[in-house]
Amino acid sequence: EKIKGTAIICGGRYPSLSDLDTPIVSLATFPRHWRATRVCHDHFKEVVIIEPEAWMNSEDAMCVDAWNQESKRSRIMQYESLHVVLAMGYQVMRKLFANMEEKCQASSIKVGPNDARMHMWGHAVHIPYTEYGGNLPKTFCAGRAGFETLLRRLVLDGDYKRIRQVIGTVTGVSRNARNPGYLDGVSVRTPEGIQNISAALVIGTTVTLSTINISALRYGFADTYKKNQLPLDQLRIAYDQKLQYSTLQFHVPPELGRNIPGLSLPYEECGTIYCLTTDPDKDHRNVYSQRTDGNFIQLCFSTMGEYDLPKTLEEGKAFVRSLITEKPVPETFFAMLDVLDEVKDTTTYSHVRYPGSSYVRYEKAVNLPSNWVALGDSVMRVNPVFGQGCSKAFFGAVCLNKLLVNSTEIARDFSKKYFSIHAEKIKPLWTSLTASDYSYSTTVPLPGETLSEGSWIRWYTKKLTVLSFTVNSTKRYHHSVANDLYRMNKRAQRFDMSGHFWR
Repeated sequence: EKIKGTAIICGGRYPSLSDLDTPIVSLATFPRHWRATRVCHDHFKEVVIIEPEAWMNSEDAMCVDAWNQESKRSRIMQYESLHVVLAMGYQVMRKLFANMEEKCQASSIKVGPNDARMHMWGHAVHIPYTEYGGNLPKTFCAGRAGFETLLRRLVLDGDYKRIRQVIGTVTGVSRNARNPGYLDGVSVRTPEGIQNISAALVIGTTVTLSTINISALRYGFADTYKKNQLPLDQLRIAYDQKLQYSTLQFHVPPELGRNIPGLSLPYEECGTIYCLTTDPDKDHRNVYSQRTDGNFIQLCFSTMGEYDLPKTLEEGKAFVRSLITEKPVPETFFAMLDVLDEVKDTTTYSHVRYPGSSYVRYEKAVNLPSNWVALGDSVMRVNPVFGQGCSKAFFGAVCLNKLLVNSTEIARDFSKKYFSIHAEKIKPLWTSLTASDYSYSTTVPLPGETLSEGSWIRWYTKKLTVLSFTVNSTKRYHHSVANDLYRMNKRAQRFDMSGHFWR
């Protein structure tokens, strides 16, 4: 039995939490909110997604050849940057969408083994093909535009009749007059004017509760606070790893791509090409490369701290030559860069200065609306280099489904339960990635912390990294070291290594 009423999925990005009384809801970040939309379709009579950009209702937004889109996502800074989806993300999407591989094929998105071609400090990391019987878990390589249009077709092509999209900007929420612990609905500014939509459940995907002007409603505040409780305006913590990255993209037709040496697979089947992470004690710069839908090759150059990143292919070559590594970058990689000289007239360039990581600890909140939850960037933003943006959204969708699967209504403790189980999923991610970011001397840590925080995690990571260079040693050593670390700190069992290895 479906829950009566409408689940509303609200997107929106905010510049700051400092102005809590200003309604700032301007951007729906598609990959986050459409997973929540798909989950809600299984449980609600109706699902509404709020989308600010008007062209999202056009055929251009659902085209199979995203590389030929006439319009671009004007408010997504990484729309033309390198984008990855980890194996977990692909597996969840296959569960949500039965026709996933068919839609990928229609968009020339290659599905294949999740071999990240990762090199740590120059050393190739052992990938557990043998342990998986020769077949690694699958994922796909697609640009951000290709990924978004894929998701949009999966959801809006007609298989999910109870989902509708409303073009507009969320401007506020209203309290339920009979049950003040619940939200009654959402106000949306549409091209036709203000529209009020009644809601059984409201989900924020990139907009926090603080940014939709709920201060006057007194949600998130109390007269007194127990241990581990905080008012709404003290939930957010943040640090800045001073990350920036640039992406150069080249159109490489198959007849030229077949001339590229050193590829692990034939060009038409290739995804990730070569990725290098340097030792943070020696260098703060990294390089990543992949082939995406539409026969494009992306080169991504990142740094922690201030450094002039490449804007041209020649600058990219010099950047890679200057990286400090224990083993040199393969000459086949430079040979590939030479091949790209033939198509450098197709080069596009993008640059992103990441605003830093943040965590809104809703599990510590009080008096939240019973029918309001959040997931994705509205709860946590982590270093995008680790490819965990999609994973965070999936964790939220999984938690939502767990609570909704046996529900016929939204209980009074729904929000509280959700944020409790959600925190269990995402806290280890925050702990491990923060520890990794703290290995860079340029990182500005959380208030009250120093860069020595998480040193034991970094020690463990480095030991495991060294062992990953040799075949068959990683699993055995991982077990031994984990047992030692368990005695040092019980959190060791929860350490997430997904950012460094094949998962």
